[in-house]
Amino acid sequence: MKEEEMQMRMVDALAEWFEAAGVTHYYGYCGGAVWPLMDALVDHPNMHGVQAKHESHAVHQADIHYRVNGAIAPVIVTKGPGLLNCVGGVASAMHDAIPMLVIAGSGPTHFLGKAGMQELFYSGYDDAVPVLRPITKGSWLVVRPDTAIDTFNHAMRVATSGRPGPVFIQIPLDVQLGLIEGEVEAPVRRSVRQRTRVDSADIAEAEALLKDAKRPVLLAGGGLVRSEGGAAALKGFAEQRGVPVITTLPGKGLVDEEHELSLGCVGRSGTECAARATREADLVIALGARFSDNHTVNWRKGAIYDMEQTKLIQVNVDPEEIGRNYSVDLGLVGDSAAFLEDLLVAGDGAPDAYGDWVSTVKEFKREWRESIQSVLTAPTSPIHPGRMCHEIGELLADRGRVFCDIGDVIQYAEPYMTIRRPGAWHISPGMAEMGWAAQGAIGACLAAPGEPAVALTGDGAFMMGPQAVATAVEQGLPVIWVILNNLELGIERKGANGKFGRSHPWYSFTIAGSGEPYTPDYAAMARSFGADGERIDETGQFRPALEKALVSGRPTVLDVAVDTSIPSYFTKGLDRAYPDTWGESYPSYGGLKLAR
Repeated sequence: MKEEEMQMRMVDALAEWFEAAGVTHYYGYCGGAVWPLMDALVDHPNMHGVQAKHESHAVHQADIHYRVNGAIAPVIVTKGPGLLNCVGGVASAMHDAIPMLVIAGSGPTHFLGKAGMQELFYSGYDDAVPVLRPITKGSWLVVRPDTAIDTFNHAMRVATSGRPGPVFIQIPLDVQLGLIEGEVEAPVRRSVRQRTRVDSADIAEAEALLKDAKRPVLLAGGGLVRSEGGAAALKGFAEQRGVPVITTLPGKGLVDEEHELSLGCVGRSGTECAARATREADLVIALGARFSDNHTVNWRKGAIYDMEQTKLIQVNVDPEEIGRNYSVDLGLVGDSAAFLEDLLVAGDGAPDAYGDWVSTVKEFKREWRESIQSVLTAPTSPIHPGRMCHEIGELLADRGRVFCDIGDVIQYAEPYMTIRRPGAWHISPGMAEMGWAAQGAIGACLAAPGEPAVALTGDGAFMMGPQAVATAVEQGLPVIWVILNNLELGIERKGANGKFGRSHPWYSFTIAGSGEPYTPDYAAMARSFGADGERIDETGQFRPALEKALVSGRPTVLDVAVDTSIPSYFTKGLDRAYPDTWGESYPSYGGLKLAR
């Protein structure tokens, strides 16, 4: 074979590496700095490339793609504004521990520092790597064609090991086109298998704490969601040891919320029965949970947890999360599912060991369910947002997934929607970027063909990227957008009114000058993209419209007018609880207070 026939461009090797890594989809937006990579991918039509309508959409779609089927789908963007448009989405993936590979081009090395078009030259040569470094597990600029695959193998290992997260690689144009020869090393040859197990002595100590407890609860967080076998391990342990289960917002539905031991989400807008249980618990076993601000009502003493009377076992793959916000009686680095499996084997407790406690929390749950029946069946029109969220959960009981966006919609979905299957609920509450669901749900339908995806979003979040509907039409995907249309940024206006007794005009969508409410015709907008669209003004219209959308297999937008008189839901007795007086200490669990 002639020498030139054995040669390949660096981007051809990268396309082969994609194949070796098991890539089936990639997302992004084309541009001059990635022309060579796009050309190489022409020879690999078996990998499905999805061009979003904005780079941020592509990142959210790759994020959700991974959440649904556990496969990394690379994001490919151009230099300058292309990669800068990814920043918010990459930060969201970092906050939620989602592994992701973001690849950007740059100009040729010959032009570095010449202040060319789209070069970030202000503090150094095409200086994108420092921009992405704080929001990734690693960022690299590839400077040689022959070591590029080494960099990608290292990056993939970093992204998927320990606490997972996104990585970023930038490749200059001439490096992409550099000729190399040899074999492409698959990432599996440089990967690590990890399922860190807790030491047997620590398992024994955890079992001793559980045996001594009278009122234990299992707290399932987002880390357990992404732990292999997490849902099965949680359900098995809860049933065999008779321990009630509560979840964080990302962990919602990890155990069927109709299960007798499930109390639902705990947090500022969680179920009242879960909050009552955590306040009275004498032991919390936290599995992949970080104890974030909204989950704990900003760590306010006694609001959700009473850590002065409650012992805490915290299990997490990331040691930095253990003890960050609460003192621990036992902090364990390890895989949460493996921990539950080992703890179950180590113990010999009977399923009725905590019978009195289980009876108590069952009564909490019965009282809670009884108290919300008027919401779930509210007959008034426009529809009560709590009833709307409840009906979505009922229609997705057996198939499909819901992706909850950021905004007032969370305050109704968290308490009122019942999730019956692990993996049916997804949310990105860490960085809390509006539009995550509305723009990203497309990735779910590509990761799980034939399964509908419902993006539950507000009108504010939807308008941050309505072009995603066009992508769904292009790809022929059954994404359903349910827009909670309240003509405002509801949680912002209500919060401002509660704090200051008034609100800035930005919080409501109005016509300048007249102050009249403004809303686009979202149903007509959907139809203009080629999707189905329907406006819902009456409560009785909603469920049939959603049922129709679910069976249609078509991209659909449901523009739902909701009752704007309904306040944002907060767990009884709780609110946002932001400290606003610098000169006063906050009532949390730290040992030091300001001197008087």
